Amino acid sequence: MARGRKPTTGRTVTPAGVTFEPGVLEYLEFLRDREERSRSWLINRMVKEHAANSGIDISALASKPASQMTS
Repeated sequence: MARGRKPTTGRTVTPAGVTFEPGVLEYLEFLRDREERSRSWLINRMVKEHAANSGIDISALASKPASQMTS
């Protein structure tokens, strides 16, 4: 289990490496401390909110490969 990661709630997760531009990681660290959430939780929330704002039901995409997504 990754350092600092709490046990999951039974949902399936997939680890992924991410490269951040200057300032982005620092901002995530700031949010992590302020919100008392993990960086992974914050990134997942941001992506879900972006999808929702774009009119995409991300839960419906969970079982589809990326090549089947439409913009």
